Amino acid sequence: MAWPALAPGSWDLSFSDGLLVELDESFHFNRYRELTLQRPWAASLPWQNDYLEYSRRWERHSGTGGRRWSNDSAKRMFGRADADGVFGEFGAPRWKQRALYDAMKDAAAATGIVRLARVSIYDEVGGIRLDDILYRKADVPAETVAALVSERVAQP
Repeated sequence: MAWPALAPGSWDLSFSDGLLVELDESFHFNRYRELTLQRPWAASLPWQNDYLEYSRRWERHSGTGGRRWSNDSAKRMFGRADADGVFGEFGAPRWKQRALYDAMKDAAAATGIVRLARVSIYDEVGGIRLDDILYRKADVPAETVAALVSERVAQP
């Protein structure tokens, strides 16, 4: 049996100074992501505590249908899926796959291989959710968003 190829994908943003930024939408927060963030090596990640909370609080927004629950590549990697929205014996292969890929990027940051900042649509800047800022529902100076990104750069 051949092992499935690991393909965590490209970075969301890559800057000329080497900073990489991942912007995580609702699909990144669920029980499997929570497990990856509970590993001892993840304790140094500046987003760990917030992301643990988001994973517990916002799981119902992680996508319980169709390709957000499972797809062929995720099933090759993690096996069968339960019915959409059901957490029985198999759960959600696509959720597991996304959590694995996020953990791979987190591990690279925790060990200093890359300089990474993670921000989430659930993060707040001046009491305003980042999602609202990105969709221009609120006007916030760019410097305040940049400050959030700076606070979230992993320091191995």
